Amino acid sequence: MIKAILTFTFLLFASLVFSQSHKLGDFEENEISMSKVPYEPDAPAVILVSQGNSRFLSGLLETTYFVRLKILSEAGKEFADIRVRYFKGDDNIESINGVKAQTTNFINGKAETTKVSKEGIFDVDINDGYKEMRISFPNVQVGSIIEYQYKKTDKNLTFIDGWTFQNKLPTLFSKYEINMIPSLEYKTIGQGQNYSTKSEKTNDYNNYSWIIRDLRSLKEEPYMKNYRDYIDRIEFQLARYQGSSTYGTVWKDVLNTWEVLGNDVISIYTQKGYYRSNPIEKEFLDVDLKGQTQLETAQKAYYYLRDNFRIEGEDWIYPEQNLNQLLKTKVGSPAELMLTLMGVLKSVGIICEPVLIGSKGYGRSDLVPFPFLNQFDEILLLTELDGESQFLDLSQSNAPFGYLDLDKHVAAGLNLKKDKSKLVPIDIQHNSNSIYFGQVKMNEAGELVMESSHRNYHYRGLGMAQQIEGIQKRNETLDKLFDEEEDVKFENFKVDNFLIEKDFVTLSFEMKFPEIIDQDMILFSPLKFSSFSENPFTQEYRMFPVDFGYAFSETYNTVVTVPEGYEIDDYPLEAGYTINGGYVVFVYSPTLINDNLKISAKLKVNTPLIPASEYENLKYFMESVASKLSEPVILKKKLTL
Repeated sequence: MIKAILTFTFLLFASLVFSQSHKLGDFEENEISMSKVPYEPDAPAVILVSQGNSRFLSGLLETTYFVRLKILSEAGKEFADIRVRYFKGDDNIESINGVKAQTTNFINGKAETTKVSKEGIFDVDINDGYKEMRISFPNVQVGSIIEYQYKKTDKNLTFIDGWTFQNKLPTLFSKYEINMIPSLEYKTIGQGQNYSTKSEKTNDYNNYSWIIRDLRSLKEEPYMKNYRDYIDRIEFQLARYQGSSTYGTVWKDVLNTWEVLGNDVISIYTQKGYYRSNPIEKEFLDVDLKGQTQLETAQKAYYYLRDNFRIEGEDWIYPEQNLNQLLKTKVGSPAELMLTLMGVLKSVGIICEPVLIGSKGYGRSDLVPFPFLNQFDEILLLTELDGESQFLDLSQSNAPFGYLDLDKHVAAGLNLKKDKSKLVPIDIQHNSNSIYFGQVKMNEAGELVMESSHRNYHYRGLGMAQQIEGIQKRNETLDKLFDEEEDVKFENFKVDNFLIEKDFVTLSFEMKFPEIIDQDMILFSPLKFSSFSENPFTQEYRMFPVDFGYAFSETYNTVVTVPEGYEIDDYPLEAGYTINGGYVVFVYSPTLINDNLKISAKLKVNTPLIPASEYENLKYFMESVASKLSEPVILKKKLTL
């Protein structure tokens, strides 16, 4: 995606106040002696110091970066290759200079320093105007301390990237300092649990600083792919600046209201041709999309664009092509396709407006209640169809009408309307549940057979359909959907995809246990296909909330017909679990009637986002659920007299 930049003419004077408290090679004794991180003893390396100092120069923001890192194990050596990404663009928007780097080893208590040569510091072109400054450190050993510093200048003074305190390694000391100037006034936007509760903040004559100590490393955790939304960070957006006029200096606002921000974005969409009143579908598409109702018309337009245009490129709020180019190439980014859908619907009289959102993983768990443009990265459409409001998304090439990418399931967005843009809630109602039905019986060959039917609705159905499509494209059999089990055969697969018509996908199949023919004791698990038959939460500590994505339920029903000559020796008992707050609930209920055992169970995730403070309870809950789902039914041969 392209880094946004707005330009203004304002009065700017160089700031000379600047501090740098750490220097290359100036080590403290505890840094030299450290062999492991007390609160993360398995860490392969540790960031001892991470510091940034920003100051304003003439038309630029200059930030000096300093990082000191220690290698604690062989695995930590991989962190001796440093990569720093920056946006050069066509006009040198950002540039890096003044790079210094060195490796220090301690031999018999004496420091031996090797400076990184010019050949060890180089730039690599990435794409879309981005470059990467790379540093390759020499003579790196376990116990080495590597250090580097550089200066980055940025012409974009509207949005200041600020500082991310957390890293992939544990960080003992992270500090950001910025010297503000009187002619520019910024809004400060911070986030993160540590930022809110542990940061040491100072303000001394417009010199602001934040320090956070003893930060844990960023690690991927189950059911949290958008951890970037919760990391400790700080950034800034220009609110107003001091400019000149015929009467002297005056203050001028910048994106100070949602209406102003909305108008700026709408003007870009208008310039690209996506706001027009003429009937697009007849003039450009040469197709009649008119339906009996507004809903039918919207569905026809959606499927026509989905099936006749190719979605290519990154999801972003700004289009690169204009409408005419898109209609000729029939290839466009998600934003371009959605804005085209908006144009089609508006041209036939259907109310349809874009909604800017900050998708999951883009960097913010909650919207900032201030017109902060950088918090938005993707688009939804808000339509009114036959008197009912509905959100639309055209970013997934195989998703049915009305499905929104799960990363777009956020709390609110900015509804763009000329002079009336405002925040609106986003509440996506759907029934993404699963129903598993199984019947266990003995066939004529004496094999134990479990006939299964898995019905998955809405997002769970779409997920299953995508899995099946991928397997079929690879010319593989559908037993790849399941873990391999010794002495188990999967047969007679059947797929019924009714996502468009009835909002579900059904997978039917048989599972045979041929190796247990005529055994005295038969043992099997009656509920073996749950998503949670194994506990996904095994680590001791959790940094981020658990995000299941959406509320859902799994319902299990299995009927065991006891084979002739056998009787039930044992089966799981009734049980029920939950945790404080009712985030998740599980019930298990067996019923024995004559020669039939019916087992019913249900797992409900009522609240998809569970705070990290409940992790221990959730971990124990899921361990109990997994244990219960794996409990076997035991059949034994009847004694013959």
